[in-house]
Amino acid sequence: MKIKQILLCMLLACFILPASAQNSWGIVGGGLFSKSLSRDARFSLGGYAGGMYDVHVKNSWYVQPQLLFTYEEFRSKTRLGTDSFFSKFNLELPILASYNVALNNKWNLRINAGPYLSYAMFGRDKSIDYAYGNGMHSSLGWWHQDFPDHFTYDGRAGVSLESEHFIYTIDGKCSLRKRPFGQSVSLSAGVGYKF
Repeated sequence: MKIKQILLCMLLACFILPASAQNSWGIVGGGLFSKSLSRDARFSLGGYAGGMYDVHVKNSWYVQPQLLFTYEEFRSKTRLGTDSFFSKFNLELPILASYNVALNNKWNLRINAGPYLSYAMFGRDKSIDYAYGNGMHSSLGWWHQDFPDHFTYDGRAGVSLESEHFIYTIDGKCSLRKRPFGQSVSLSAGVGYKF
């Protein structure tokens, strides 16, 4: 219930901010590397795509809510001979405070940071146990209803370069809540276009 209240407050903040002629919509997309902080975990590839709204607040300050559809994977291989794989398709809502630094007439640097709410919609899980008797035991399945808690929250920070309508971003995020394979970190790089 508390997570739903936080989500509602974050959504309301997106709509009650003052309107300005410098506000703009945009689309974003890119790739990401994800890793669980649990033992024996490895980095895995993923991606994201979605929309953003850039709200000019005052002087060089902006608020940038985004709505993203992401895909993340988590892999681990233990010394005991078990491979594990877990994937998630998420709906994510980062709300970033952004400070704009004009580099020249064409380029701007943005420093972004803020909270991040994520809802895990569905995904796959797979494990292969090589030490299972004399052979190999494998299990593969889809999860949705049996996932214990679909909501998680993160912190996100990064920088972006902007040139006219184009955006080039590098971001990092760290979950503040443990997921099935422990807390996770990810590094993403992407491009976007503002209308």
